[in-house]
Amino acid sequence: MKKAEMIKSHREFSEMIQKEKYVKNKEFTIYIRKSKYNFSHYGIAVSKKLGNAVTRNKLKRRMRAIIDECKKALPNDKDYIIIMKENTKKISYQELEKSFQNLMKIKGETNET
Repeated sequence: MKKAEMIKSHREFSEMIQKEKYVKNKEFTIYIRKSKYNFSHYGIAVSKKLGNAVTRNKLKRRMRAIIDECKKALPNDKDYIIIMKENTKKISYQELEKSFQNLMKIKGETNET
């Protein structure tokens, strides 16, 4: 994932979390809004409750890899804030990827038919 595609500012995170619709399951809560630009932005949040910095960074790396794989199936005109929950520590990468894909399919965010 390129740096230009990342949401990092606290203001943007807070604004999306307060105003936008969300979809969730056991592993994620995902806030979605219409993008102001021609490409999507992604923000990943992992609470300190999930572990130390090494654990949180590992979870974020996994999520960025999943986003890179799924990017073609997601629309280009949306911004996403992905909040990872406690269950993400306990499951494998494949299960994490499947959970994310299923959540986006349920929401109807994928371009696939």
